[in-house]
Amino acid sequence: MDTKVCIRFVRSDEREFLIDGTDWKIPSKGLDGFGSYENDITTVDNAVGDGGIIVSDRIAPKDRTVTAISRNPYLNDVLRKSAISFFNPKFDYKMYITYMGITRWVKGKIYKFSIPAQNVNRVMEMNITLLSPNPFFKSYDNFGKNIASVVGMCGFPYLCSITSGTPKGITGGKFNFAKKVLLDNDGDVDTYCKAVISANGDVVNPKIIINDNYVRVLDNMKANDVIIIDFTQNPPTVKKNGVNFIGHCDRTSAFDDMQLPVGSSEVSFDADTGSNLMNVSIYYNKLYGAI
Repeated sequence: MDTKVCIRFVRSDEREFLIDGTDWKIPSKGLDGFGSYENDITTVDNAVGDGGIIVSDRIAPKDRTVTAISRNPYLNDVLRKSAISFFNPKFDYKMYITYMGITRWVKGKIYKFSIPAQNVNRVMEMNITLLSPNPFFKSYDNFGKNIASVVGMCGFPYLCSITSGTPKGITGGKFNFAKKVLLDNDGDVDTYCKAVISANGDVVNPKIIINDNYVRVLDNMKANDVIIIDFTQNPPTVKKNGVNFIGHCDRTSAFDDMQLPVGSSEVSFDADTGSNLMNVSIYYNKLYGAI
């Protein structure tokens, strides 16, 4: 079993802060809120009789606290200045945690931060609380997959002879003519994806389909145009070449239903014309309630 525990903070300006046992280490009870979550349940009492009914439930925003102690008191002045400078409530942060060999991450804002001003020659203690509006941990991998990819079968140049064992020769590459793929979600809850559509030529009205639901963009794409449909945002966004394009979607598009439920989902693409000129990559993170 991997017993190493490591925390890496990445600030929205790309600066990083590492707690991996080198300058700072996490004591045995230094993680609070990482193995639990709270279900926010609303009930209404029955008008007659005992009990009540549940009218809504949701996983509330989650705060998690990391406690770290300095390894070398002789460096306390440097470590203190560095930490105070880095943990700034005006920035957004991603917190990556590696625990028992698995890395997951959450995004949030600094809710609380403290380094008590105590004996400068003793080990310092630092407490960082990150508040995450989306309470779920995300998988480290975003499982990017090009639905329209050509699967390579051999390299070139490649010389072969037609024999009785290979009467039709050797396959150089295989195109996904079905224009669909099965994506697995073995996380704890349903998740959402981001679709990146790029055109190699004229594509009319591209469409992304998840199971029986779809979003269709009414547009005549040209070579090198890129449309990004991001269902992970709240509300979802559609951009063409970096510009807001949400107003160009078919009114029958089902944004609210474009989920990847736990289990397998069929994701596909199509267009009125030019579907063979589309590259479509799907990116998604699996979501977990705790580590």
